[in-house]
Amino acid sequence: MEIYERLIENPLFFKWIYHPGPEIDSWWNAYLEIHPEEADLILRFKQRFNALGFSTDKLSEAEKKALAKRIMLGLEAFDKKKRHQQFVIGLTRYAAVALIFFFIGSIFVNYRLDKKNSSQFTAFAPISHQLQGPVLILPQGNSVPLKKTESTLDYTHPDQIVLNNESIIHTAPESEESPENQLIVPYGNRSKVTLSDSTVVWLNAGSRLIYPSKFTGATREVMLEGEAFFEVTKNKKVPFVVKTSMIEVKVFGTQFNVSAFPEDNLIQTVLKEGSVSVHTNNSGILGKDVLLEPNQMASFDRTTQDTKVLPVNAAASTLWTQGLLSFDDLEMCRVLKSLERYYNIQIHYADPSVGLQRISGKLDFNKERDEVFEYLSKVSNTKFTKIDDHNYQIK
Repeated sequence: MEIYERLIENPLFFKWIYHPGPEIDSWWNAYLEIHPEEADLILRFKQRFNALGFSTDKLSEAEKKALAKRIMLGLEAFDKKKRHQQFVIGLTRYAAVALIFFFIGSIFVNYRLDKKNSSQFTAFAPISHQLQGPVLILPQGNSVPLKKTESTLDYTHPDQIVLNNESIIHTAPESEESPENQLIVPYGNRSKVTLSDSTVVWLNAGSRLIYPSKFTGATREVMLEGEAFFEVTKNKKVPFVVKTSMIEVKVFGTQFNVSAFPEDNLIQTVLKEGSVSVHTNNSGILGKDVLLEPNQMASFDRTTQDTKVLPVNAAASTLWTQGLLSFDDLEMCRVLKSLERYYNIQIHYADPSVGLQRISGKLDFNKERDEVFEYLSKVSNTKFTKIDDHNYQIK
């Protein structure tokens, strides 16, 4: 496609991938606002690079372009296959609509709502690495720095928010409509939120949660970008719904973990207790939900648009709430990405292939950073070299 070829020849695109920062992020955000028709293609192209886990600029310009062209060909082949599948599915849908055309209004509304919910996530600005701590954005638009690395918010008290068990923010009376709050947790931080229904949410580093001051209506809905562990208060009449850019998780009362970082190719939902259903946003009203049992994971692939259900140790998937990371035969690049998020650092690869090796072990982020790096070096046969306080190289 012409747009992919233009990106390949644009040095700012590769800088955006390999050296992201406030200035280059702002430039591309402005470009996407001016050219919204190109946003989906550009973000998907960038996402394929990020999925490789290479945060280094050691590749030559020729190697970068060659890699980009292979990704471009793969995307074009996938789009061609998807268009064919959509044509076949479209014929089936038209036949179904012919039989139940009196439901067409509700189908259209659901389709439009799905598209609206998805577009809200593409409009998010990237979480700045310059943030010194978690920030709460109130419905009126004013920002409240939470100051503590591990902050807490409590919405269970009428008309007020309790911050870090010490300060209080007054909110609108319960008789008024409840607008949305936005909690942004940058790298190197974590937060715990107790929502108005007493549901508890642990938000991991590099994450964002959008939620109302109090729940009203037939569902309890929140939007997530990043990773969070939920302990949902049971209410059979009012289901709890977690919306991400690509999937929705619906529950009535349970414990589960959702990982939906925008730079990750996989969106993973792990069920610890109870039951959940996972719905893919692009599957429409005729799509089939995936039902999970405890110690199962639904893994949605952004590239193939497929969802796989796999057995897992759910307890291990939630250890991050205690500052721990357990991994079994996991790619090194995914372990290093967790380190980058937790410590707010960047790890540069002397050789990109290092990120592809698979390792097993357990990290305790409550220990000193150098001690964590020393342990990881032993289990992976690698060496970490400190460049400065925010940059390391791995060999």
